[in-house]
Amino acid sequence: MKILIPSVGGLGVGVFVEWLSAAAILEGLKPNVLNLPGVSQRTGRTLSYIEIGNGNAPFSPFPEKGRLDLIISQEFLELLRTLKEGYGGESCNVLGTTYRYYTTYEKLSLKRDIYTYKNFRSLIEDNSKHHIVIDIHKMGIDDFSNAHLLGLLCASGYIPIIRRESYEKAIRAVGIEPERNLREFAFGHELLNKGLIQQATKINQTPTLPEGYIKESIAKLESIYGKDVKDVLVEALRQLLAYQDIKYGELYITRVNDLNSYINLTIGKTEGFNELMEEFAKVLAVRMMYEDIIRVAENKTSKKRFERIKRLYRIQNTDVFWVIDFFRPELDEIYGILPNSLGKFLDRILSRHRISLKTEIFTNHILGFLLLKGMSKLRFLRRRSYRYEKENALIEKYIEHIKRCLTQSPHSALLSAKGGAVIRGYGEVRKEMIKRWEEFSNLTNPKIMSSFLDNFFSEKRFES
Repeated sequence: MKILIPSVGGLGVGVFVEWLSAAAILEGLKPNVLNLPGVSQRTGRTLSYIEIGNGNAPFSPFPEKGRLDLIISQEFLELLRTLKEGYGGESCNVLGTTYRYYTTYEKLSLKRDIYTYKNFRSLIEDNSKHHIVIDIHKMGIDDFSNAHLLGLLCASGYIPIIRRESYEKAIRAVGIEPERNLREFAFGHELLNKGLIQQATKINQTPTLPEGYIKESIAKLESIYGKDVKDVLVEALRQLLAYQDIKYGELYITRVNDLNSYINLTIGKTEGFNELMEEFAKVLAVRMMYEDIIRVAENKTSKKRFERIKRLYRIQNTDVFWVIDFFRPELDEIYGILPNSLGKFLDRILSRHRISLKTEIFTNHILGFLLLKGMSKLRFLRRRSYRYEKENALIEKYIEHIKRCLTQSPHSALLSAKGGAVIRGYGEVRKEMIKRWEEFSNLTNPKIMSSFLDNFFSEKRFES
């Protein structure tokens, strides 16, 4: 059996190959492994090639294009690159994830990532017999590890000659955090058994939604907006409920339905309606989950964050380590969580002064943790705060801009919906982005709007 594993340095592919090889040996097989020339340092491209057999056939030093049995990749762009180079084929299975390692240049760009499963599904289908590509974002796992991937590989049946117990013994034999990796292996294995992965597609977990207005609305969404828009709305609701509460989720659904009603009353469901609603649903959700110090404190003290730090730096349970967070909030970010009237009063006095506080907090020290945890519990203040009133007013202006643009054309409305993404970041960056969006919100001509957005999202803005 011929297996190619494209990856990038730093994702632990060496450990994955070691597990796979050890499991094959436990089955009485003879794996031959070759790490192909590449930049094996962090973020550099790596290729590992494995042939698993009884040892009678000669080992080919390099993979042959179109003659592989299986391609496994945890990094989506490397998977696409490998398929475009011709290594897939009619007899080749593919197992991968949508995880992307973003370069610094990509992080600077404000454009959306085009390298998505949805955009490249046909490429994968055309170059494989069968495939499973995991959408890690819809699955709700921040860190899809190699142990998860190994469990999924075992359950997929792509290597039927290796049993589950051999994989588990291999994890123990290699000896790198065996207990944690065995738990993650079991989780990955159960994904298929629990039906969380649709055949040859992706995970589509529907969150548990509260009874009442939200659940009733979701039941009707697919017939009104179509499956793609419904998927966006369900995921947005999952995050909004975690961000605030049920009433906030209801506000989100109300805003989406109100725009839908307005469209029906003015121009009807013309061509491009679904694209407009999908774009609006995405941007609206992001805008409603703005970053304030409550949100920051919540993220800094989350259990998943500490687990990710321990995994990244290979910190054992018996090790002592400190997490130091550096904060420099602007003064308006601090009084922004105060009740609206008090925050507005302080803003009149202090807004002309550019004051920021610089501090360091030992987040996993008892005092630092309790301080941030206490701040994260101030969520009940958010919807009565001065910052919320400002953000809410901007959202209402954003919706009004879309409605104004609808009188011009559906294309203008779509550009307006996309333009809402101009407002992002925090501190001085966000203030600058708000000014740019206010310029954009005065436009309704599609050609001028398109030119504005092309220039704003262009990487050339950063070249100077």
